[in-house]
Amino acid sequence: MVPGESMKAVILAAGLSRRFGDFKPLFPLFGIPIIEHTIYGLRSMGIKEIIVVYNKKELKEHLEKKFDRIKFIFNPYPERENGYSLYLAREHVDGTFILVMADHYLSDEFFKPRKFKSTTIFVSEYCDEPDEATKVKVEGTHVVDIGKELKDYEYYDTGLFYCTPEIFHVAEELLQQEKVKLSDIMKRLASRGKLRYEIVQGFWVDIDIPEKLKLVEKEIEREMIKGEDGYIARNINRKISIRITKSLAKYRWATPNILTAISLLSGILSAFLFFIHHLILAGLLTQFTSIIDGCDGEMARLKRMQSRFGAAFDALSDRYVDTLIMLALLFNTPLDYLSIILFFLATTGVILFSYTWHMTGVRIKAGGRDVRLFLIFLVSILTPFIPWISLFLLAVIGLLTHGCAILSLLKTWR
Repeated sequence: MVPGESMKAVILAAGLSRRFGDFKPLFPLFGIPIIEHTIYGLRSMGIKEIIVVYNKKELKEHLEKKFDRIKFIFNPYPERENGYSLYLAREHVDGTFILVMADHYLSDEFFKPRKFKSTTIFVSEYCDEPDEATKVKVEGTHVVDIGKELKDYEYYDTGLFYCTPEIFHVAEELLQQEKVKLSDIMKRLASRGKLRYEIVQGFWVDIDIPEKLKLVEKEIEREMIKGEDGYIARNINRKISIRITKSLAKYRWATPNILTAISLLSGILSAFLFFIHHLILAGLLTQFTSIIDGCDGEMARLKRMQSRFGAAFDALSDRYVDTLIMLALLFNTPLDYLSIILFFLATTGVILFSYTWHMTGVRIKAGGRDVRLFLIFLVSILTPFIPWISLFLLAVIGLLTHGCAILSLLKTWR
């Protein structure tokens, strides 16, 4: 499955949500409606054209406002089950396509490129609620049976499929039934030896009751916390930035690059405030910049909008802000040879620390940006009482960053 402009995706969103008590696909999950997580995942694969089979007009109206290139198919008989919803999409799909449920949360692992030649069901060894899940029995490379009632099985159906047009012919064979379940369609394909499976290790949940939202949100939050987070980022900044990201996620304008730009402007303003000696306000804004600096990455992971441009823009804007703040700190010291040397030491240390980290893949957390900006915040409060402390801070940042850069290099030496 190597999707692109030509491949389409079908999202089944015409369920009645009887166990949920509200219209499930639009229920917020970490600030974003459940169905939008799926749409962002499909878009991250390169799929541009998405077909949504729906029953509630609220869903159509909501998605039309937020997304382009989505086609809508109305299902007037949702009680006929999801297999009938799939059948309604037959005239809008002319090749292979991705099929996914609107009420399932699937982690990034499910949306990685793969190659298939026949209808394939994505399965998992994990399930948070085995009794309610659809089970999958396999032999060799093929599925031999599927259904909730199975006692002998190996995997669980995750609600994601790679389909060929043949699936519509099988759906048509079952139309005489009052209810056409997707599992019945897959069961018939399996009985003919035409259903393969792909094991995925990623996290997934069928969100059939409101209580599962908390389970998924905990996993999303866990994925947002990067392993290379420094001490300040993990223990202070993330606790705030994640809440900001969650509150902003619902807005269409809240993209990773916009948040990077906000962080850049905030950093420039904090440097300006240092220049004009509004030290406490400058320090507070510096710490705010540090917190917002985490939001762009969180939003990129939440909306699955990671890009090489975004990563480069983030890194470059960070270096500009760091340099400007160091320069502003210089102007809060006596302008002599010592202060200029310490400014040079601190600025080159910040740049070389970042460069060495990306070259070696080894990051010493003590020299991280979160620690540096937090030190600047603390010093801004103390400077009115200890005038020479800005000079001391430049020395500390210089020694810390150069030392950590050298240590990163030594850790790669065999």
